[in-house]
Amino acid sequence: MEEATHPLPRRLSALFVVAAIAVLSTAACEHRPSRPGVLADGSPAPRLRVDLRGVSAAVIPTRVHVVRVSEIRRGSRAAACLRGFARDVDARGSVVERIGVDGESVTLRDPAGVTACDGTGASVRWCGSSFGRLYGGRLRDPRLDLGACLHPGVSIAFAWVDPDPATRYVAVVQPGYVEVYEAAGGLPVRVTTRDVRPDSSGAAFHFTEHDVRGRLLRRVQLVAAPAG
Repeated sequence: MEEATHPLPRRLSALFVVAAIAVLSTAACEHRPSRPGVLADGSPAPRLRVDLRGVSAAVIPTRVHVVRVSEIRRGSRAAACLRGFARDVDARGSVVERIGVDGESVTLRDPAGVTACDGTGASVRWCGSSFGRLYGGRLRDPRLDLGACLHPGVSIAFAWVDPDPATRYVAVVQPGYVEVYEAAGGLPVRVTTRDVRPDSSGAAFHFTEHDVRGRLLRRVQLVAAPAG
């Protein structure tokens, strides 16, 4: 014998529909990217001193430190870079250390161009490096570094942004927030993205540039492939 079924009263049916929608909405919120509170090294994200025009998402400033080559301290990120991937580099002038949400980097310059050490804050600090030759003081390509650097199982891509001379802040679009890098040391700005192609053949960087007062200077979509 088949068990008889009885339709629910219309009002009760509506309540079940509302409840189902509420459950789905809660699940969606739980999987929505959240605003990170700390950077790759575990330190709290700093505050940005200005409002960036044209940026409506939550803003996460990265940390930057500039040091002269002659003043590099033992045990610093710059020292670790010079002992590792950049051990053959004749570094001159200023060195820029950066710490972001997913990655950290060191950028230094020698007579031939610029070199970067890239890492993700893991126990093995540096997972990649890049060299870029300068032409008239500018880079001709962003020198993409990807594939070797992972952050909780996600590929992280690194690239240089050669900003406009008037640019003070580079704001890179990330999942659920905007990551802000301050131009420093007169060197290209090393940024990261999780927007990596599945086959690791390239990565996309969507960013805006802003002046010292936060005014929007330009919007850029950079699609980069590994240099070869």
